[in-house]
Amino acid sequence: MASTAKQSGAASGGGALKQIAVIAVLVIVLVGGIYAFLEWQRSAPSTPVRDVRVQVAAGDNSQELAPYTVCPLDEQCDGGEPPALELGDATELRFNVPEEISSSGWRLLTIYDDPAANNEQVFQSNESNEQTVQAVTESGARLVVAEVSALEIDRGEDGEEIPVLATWSVGVGDA
Repeated sequence: MASTAKQSGAASGGGALKQIAVIAVLVIVLVGGIYAFLEWQRSAPSTPVRDVRVQVAAGDNSQELAPYTVCPLDEQCDGGEPPALELGDATELRFNVPEEISSSGWRLLTIYDDPAANNEQVFQSNESNEQTVQAVTESGARLVVAEVSALEIDRGEDGEEIPVLATWSVGVGDA
């Protein structure tokens, strides 16, 4: 009987070692899988800044804005005439900025026909993805142009990452 007890103890000791080995292998596979996923996510290409769109609306009129300019940092770019959005009866413009922009911070510049009314609002990362501006200020200044801009990373022709200032611009007109 003593010999049977020794055999069963040895068998259970071997079983415990197998369980520990299986658990160790599972932990290694799990950690490796998590690491591989995080590495893939870190290096996965994001939406190119030239493909990011900003929504702007005035009452029933809305428009999806493509970038007006995407300029390497410290360079000037001329974007020409910005697209126009008719106000109609609307008294304000609503900007909806996608997560690709709001996650890294952005600014909203409003230019009125009276320079004293011009305004710039700066938003930190994840602070806001929607903003509303008045089409006509209390002093009577009328909105002429509004711009959303953000510092982003783009790829140059050689594939190298470069910092750029991307700007989405809209001119405002009366119906």
